Amino acid sequence: MLKDFFSNVTILIASFTLMGQIFKDIPLHHSSTFRTKLYWGICYGILGNILMLFSFQINPTTIADLRHLAIIAAAIGGWVPAIIASGLIAIGRILLFGFTETAFVAAISAFLTGIVCGGFSKLNIPPTLKAFYMNLIGLFFISIVFALYIENFRTLLNVLLMHCLISLIGGFFAYHLSIYIANSNAAVRELNISLIKLQESEQELNKANEILNTLSYIDGLTGIGNRRHFDDVLNKEWSNLLTTNSPITLLMFDIDYFKKYNDTYGHLAGDQCLQIITSAIKDLVTNNPYSTFCRYGGEEFAIIFTKTKLDKGIAIAELIQKKIQSLKIAHRSSEITDIVTISIGIATIIPSLETQPKDLIHLADTCLYTSKTKGRNTISTP
Repeated sequence: MLKDFFSNVTILIASFTLMGQIFKDIPLHHSSTFRTKLYWGICYGILGNILMLFSFQINPTTIADLRHLAIIAAAIGGWVPAIIASGLIAIGRILLFGFTETAFVAAISAFLTGIVCGGFSKLNIPPTLKAFYMNLIGLFFISIVFALYIENFRTLLNVLLMHCLISLIGGFFAYHLSIYIANSNAAVRELNISLIKLQESEQELNKANEILNTLSYIDGLTGIGNRRHFDDVLNKEWSNLLTTNSPITLLMFDIDYFKKYNDTYGHLAGDQCLQIITSAIKDLVTNNPYSTFCRYGGEEFAIIFTKTKLDKGIAIAELIQKKIQSLKIAHRSSEITDIVTISIGIATIIPSLETQPKDLIHLADTCLYTSKTKGRNTISTP
C-alpha cells in the first residue's frame, strides 16, 4: 500500500511540474479567464484519473489513491476548475472500474469534494491554511466511503491512517511545489516583461539619438545641412571619387550687403530673407541626385556637386542667380541695386592623392571673394 501511495505522490509532483511548464503563461487563480480555468480543470481531471490507475486495491470494489489532491489543486481557481476536475474524476471512477455501488458513491464523493472545495477556496484565509483545510475536506468524504465499504476495522484503520498521513504529507509538498512553480513562472514573466520594456526603451533611445544626430546636421533656421553636414559630405564624396577620376564642383555664395540688410530691416526680416532664398534654391537643386545644399555660416551658403564638371556648375550658378533676382526681395541699403542679390564663387577639382577637400574649399572661397571685389552680384571661377 505504501508503495502505491508513493507512486501517487510521485505522479502528483511530476504532473504539477509538467503542468506548471505547459501553462506557465496562463496561471490559475480566481481572476483567470474561463478558458484558462477550463484548461486547468481538464488537466487536473485527467491527473485524477491517472492517479486512480495507480491506486491501491483494498477489496474487490474499493480502491485508495490521492485523486482528491488533484481536485484541491483545481479548486485554487474556484468553482469552475474544481467542478470540471471533480466531474471528470467522477466519470473516470465509473468508466475505469465499472458501474458498481462503490464506484457510484466514490464518484459522488469526488464531485462533492469539488463543490465544497470550490466554494471554500473563496474564503479570505492564508493560502497554505486554505489548502490544508481543503485537504481535510477531501479526506472527510473519502473516509466516509472507506467506512461504508471496508468491513474489517483493522484494515479500515490502517487504510485511513496511511491515507491521511500520505495525503497530508504529499499534499503539503505538492502544494508548495505548485506555489514555487507558479512564483517562478511569475518571476520569469515579469523578467520577460522587463526585458521587453528595456528593449522598447532602448529602441526609443536609439530613435531619439538618431533624431538628435540628424538634428545635429541640420541648420535650425533654414532646415538644410549645416557646416558639420557640409564637411562630412565633402570628405565622404571626396573619398568616393578618388578612384573614379570624376570631378567634384563646389559652389559658394553669400548675400550681398546682408549686414546692411539686417541693420535696415531687422534681424527677424534677415532670418526670413535667408529662409526665402534657401527655399528658392532648394527647388532648383532638389531633383539633382548629385547635389548637397548647406548653410556654410551666417549669410554664406555652399552647394556640393559630385560628378559635375565646371561648365555644368556655372550653368546652375546662373540659374540660381536669376532665381534670386526674380524673388525681388527689397534691399534699399544695397549699393548695387534695390533688391537682394548674391555673389557666387565656383570651382572644380578631380580628387586625387595630391589634393584635399580643403583645397577645393579654398579655391571656391577665393572665387567668391573675387566676385565681391568685382562689384558683387557676379559669378567667378578660377
